[in-house]
Amino acid sequence: GKSTRHYFVLERNILEERIYGSQERWKCKDNPHYTSVKNVLASLQSRYIDKINMESSCSQITPPDTVKGMTQLSQEAFTKVVKIPAVKIPKSQINNTQKSWKKLLFKKRGIKSIAELSDSDPEKKTHCLILLDPGQLQTDSLSEEQKITLQKFGLDLDNPDTFEVKLDYNNWSFPEIIRAVLPSDADSVTSFTQIGHIAHLNLKDVILPYKYLIGNVILDKLPIVKTVVNKVSSIDNTYRNFQMELLAGEEKYITQIKEHGSVFELDFSKVYWNSRLSTEHHKIVDLVEKGSVVYDVFAGIGPFSVPVAKKKHCIVFANDLNPSSYEYLMRNIQLNKIVSGKIKAFNMDGRDFIKTVVKNDLIDRIVRYSTDLHKTSSEDVGETSENVESDTFSCTQITNENLESSNISVPFSYVIMNLPAMAIDFLDAFKSILHDLPSELKKPDILEPFLPYIYCYTFSTQDTSLKDMEDRVKVAVGQSMPESCNVRLVRNVAPKKEMMCVSFKLWPDLVLSSCNEDNDDKKKQEDFADTELCKEPDNKRQKLIS
Repeated sequence: GKSTRHYFVLERNILEERIYGSQERWKCKDNPHYTSVKNVLASLQSRYIDKINMESSCSQITPPDTVKGMTQLSQEAFTKVVKIPAVKIPKSQINNTQKSWKKLLFKKRGIKSIAELSDSDPEKKTHCLILLDPGQLQTDSLSEEQKITLQKFGLDLDNPDTFEVKLDYNNWSFPEIIRAVLPSDADSVTSFTQIGHIAHLNLKDVILPYKYLIGNVILDKLPIVKTVVNKVSSIDNTYRNFQMELLAGEEKYITQIKEHGSVFELDFSKVYWNSRLSTEHHKIVDLVEKGSVVYDVFAGIGPFSVPVAKKKHCIVFANDLNPSSYEYLMRNIQLNKIVSGKIKAFNMDGRDFIKTVVKNDLIDRIVRYSTDLHKTSSEDVGETSENVESDTFSCTQITNENLESSNISVPFSYVIMNLPAMAIDFLDAFKSILHDLPSELKKPDILEPFLPYIYCYTFSTQDTSLKDMEDRVKVAVGQSMPESCNVRLVRNVAPKKEMMCVSFKLWPDLVLSSCNEDNDDKKKQEDFADTELCKEPDNKRQKLIS
């Protein structure tokens, strides 16, 4: 309706604002993204309005009013006889005229839109009945050609003939049943995600009386679903899983899912998985350069680690504190046939992982590349191998110029920190991480090619998300952020709560800072932490009501 279209326009304007900061700025045709964003928004609006029209036209055919408030599923209660507008058309004319009425057909599961006439009708052998959507006939969307064609076959648009159709539980769609049963003010609060054969709901209190009915309807209407669960606690424990209750189906929580060409097996009752992050997983994999080194601090079962190793041929150091996540990470490495040694898996605290595994690998690579480059340079000037080996830390300064002149290349490196509730609190682990380097190698020009790019996820409840994120990261690391720091919206997870990604490259002053520096900034970080940001969002999932 009009209000819904108005709501879309508001949402469109908000989206434009979020992308470009102001209407004037994004609408400037000099903006390189102007055309692509405009086309995407126009396409979204077109599809959105078409969906509104389709839903509003079918809204006149609904389950019986008597099912409103039902908490125990009774399939018989959904039986209803409805009268559908119809027009009688000669069978010989179907192919020639269907262009005019095809989009107007009444479509309902299990009901044929082109029906046979009754045995008592004398035209049964030569004619058929075309069932039409009553909502479509009452709109102004009919073209003159459609009106003329329908009237030619005797359809009175103002008072059409009707055909009785008996509808039962099997004919109603899942959204139609839920919409008919739930209180009218509860339509927008019920949601679910699907993980393999598992449907995961996060029901609000007002919906709880209907939870078992909803579970059984999901099983009936979604054949792929075998297990329906409802979350009964927040994701606030050490291992990022939560308590759940079985609403319907089998108590089987081990499942497999496919995401962008990779297969993942998991026990949903023991590990964390969010299907709504599929796009973000794909985005990061695309950003990572081939042959890079990736440190996945909170790897889970491997949604980042597995595809970057599989598709981008990266060397991956993947870690998760949850023993079950570690178990399924190892399983998924096998399922995806990752070459042995491409992913090195760890089961330890994220901070310890950064201060040991990440630190040691960075130092090892810097020393090794510097030594190899020095050997190459020494051979060019005729030094003997004995002279080279006698000076362990003699090095040639690693610069773009001498790297290009040699056969040695330094791969890009990335750190992924996907623990939105508290990942920022782990950033201080990068302070002094390279303080133990030999003094000969503590030079910005030497370090620069090796310093990794950070992708740190967090939640924000602030209106000024950019400033909020920059301030929090600054407090965490105790230094001002580099100009390359970028903050972007990943997704909206709840009203006034968003998942953000803060990305930047580590810089020499941070990684070389003294281990004995004042810890006041750490205290400030603890005071700054907003406990609300550490709560896992609980409602923005796939809607039951469409």
